[in-house]
Amino acid sequence: MTTGLTARRALSYAAVLVCVGLATPALSDDQELSQVIVTASRIPEPLADSFWSTTVLTRSDIEARQVQSLPDLLADLAGINVDNSGGLGQASGVFIRGADSDHTLLLIDGVRVGSATLGTPPVELVPLEQIDHIEVVRGPRSTLYGSDAVGGVIQIFTRHATEPGLSFGGSATDGSHDTHEFTGNLMARGERAWLSLAGDTLTTGGIPTCLPGALTAGAGCFQDHPNPAANGFHNHSGSLNTGLKVTDQLTAQVDGLVTDGWTAFDGDFDNNLEFTEKVTTLHLDQALTGAWHLRALAARDLDEERDFLNLTPAGVFDTTRNSASLQIDGKPGKALRLLGGIDYERVKVDSDTPYQITARTSRGGFSELRGELGPWSALAGARLENNGQFGNHGTGNLGLTRRLGEAQRLTLTWGTAFRAPTFNELYFPGFGNPQLRPETSRSLEAGVDGERNALRWSLHAYQTDLNHEIGVDPSTFQPVNIDRARIRGVEVQADWHNRDWRIGGQLTAMEPLNLSPGPDYRNVLNRRARQSASLSLRRFLRAPVLEGTNGSIGVVGRWEGRRYDDLANTLPMGGYLTVDLLTQWALGNGWSLEARAANLFDRNYQTAAYFAQDGRHYGLTARYQTRGK
Repeated sequence: MTTGLTARRALSYAAVLVCVGLATPALSDDQELSQVIVTASRIPEPLADSFWSTTVLTRSDIEARQVQSLPDLLADLAGINVDNSGGLGQASGVFIRGADSDHTLLLIDGVRVGSATLGTPPVELVPLEQIDHIEVVRGPRSTLYGSDAVGGVIQIFTRHATEPGLSFGGSATDGSHDTHEFTGNLMARGERAWLSLAGDTLTTGGIPTCLPGALTAGAGCFQDHPNPAANGFHNHSGSLNTGLKVTDQLTAQVDGLVTDGWTAFDGDFDNNLEFTEKVTTLHLDQALTGAWHLRALAARDLDEERDFLNLTPAGVFDTTRNSASLQIDGKPGKALRLLGGIDYERVKVDSDTPYQITARTSRGGFSELRGELGPWSALAGARLENNGQFGNHGTGNLGLTRRLGEAQRLTLTWGTAFRAPTFNELYFPGFGNPQLRPETSRSLEAGVDGERNALRWSLHAYQTDLNHEIGVDPSTFQPVNIDRARIRGVEVQADWHNRDWRIGGQLTAMEPLNLSPGPDYRNVLNRRARQSASLSLRRFLRAPVLEGTNGSIGVVGRWEGRRYDDLANTLPMGGYLTVDLLTQWALGNGWSLEARAANLFDRNYQTAAYFAQDGRHYGLTARYQTRGK
């Protein structure tokens, strides 16, 4: 492998990206501004009307990007940093707009998922082949979702039947490091009922993850040299989506996702992990008189983890979440829309670790009102949540937009958010700190979005002030509340296309600073890159000889600037640029081929100190999919 980029060289690459063109999957191949989203407001709304910066990744976007993990897919997006501890299936975190990885709320089909002990969402374990589309909302959404939605919300929608009739398909992938993946799906949709089944099995030999110096640096690796054995990952998953239009007014739907397997890694206290994630959801939607809807949800999420050290059991950490919500939305006036609802969640931890407290209950009530007057739109929302451990907590948000003709819009939003400490942070023996307080935040954002002919673009600036943010005291290795942190940032996104080309990209610049008095004052918050950019260039091709055969060839470049692994800023990780070469070909009769060469120039880089990232690697996928009717 070649050495990583210096900061100066990386900045020169970023300048090239800006000059060539700015791009992002946020404005993707089949995404239109009229597309309907639900995550930003908990009710269906056109993407163009959202008060909050939102990216949608469709099924075709996922297949075109040809990555094998959710963190790799999200890393291209504006305002997002990702860390990873050594390859596919290894521990990963998603940082939205400089907020910590546990400030990202992960929903699957409307349900909060993940471990209540660890706290960070299990993004590395979400199988891409089970996903229909993804909505990524930037900014504080605690007013609608409660704890954790400080930096933003990622919602996964599992695959479902959208076309009438019967369709089925599957794929087979072979790649570097003995990576093999096989998928299958069956979908059926009639006038009043629908059914979708999907399955996936993914296995990889992995890569050696532990870099020299890790042991003496206390990074968590058990060897002071690269592990000669790679760290494998096996994941088997299945999803179910079925629904029935009971009457013209009542619709019922059941969603289910199961993913389980194991991963091996380099660790002092454990080096193998078995995991299971089971999410089951019941949705009811009752149309009332006028434009009013009553929506109900009941769900159960089971997160199971079994840790091993050289095949000897080393820990059991299970989280059970039972949740329910009831909301009503409609139009009390011609230019008004009102949302109101209540949420309930009961979290229980079952472990062989003696936690002082193993369960807590949260109840919340929320409301949001929006109105329109000519080119102006306004929004106001509030939430009061009662946490069984920390009492009542209130959050709110305000929004104002103004349309400038048909193609431009100005947006101004403000919001507060909070995050309750995890069971590990509070009660883990020898580590926890029961004196921790919830983290809180205030965010302000201003943006402008526009469209002209085939060009779509946006510019957003934001500031987030964090209070009582939880970090680790390097002298005691215990979690502590940092008095203050401030994050300021700017995001630029653009996308242009015609019949033969698509160019898109994004540029993000931010300043995530620790403002707590002490030796770390004005240091950069750990694992956040202050500058990042991505560029995608795609050329569409048509074969004149073979009718119905067409394809594309593309290049995706991603650059990230220097970051630090610790709050003291003593462990720098250099900036880097990776380039992926991708091609897709539709062969007709439902068949297609995909091929990729990722990290084409074999760059050596880290997103978590002393943990390697994959060098140059390859993949080839054969796919078959029928259409409905």
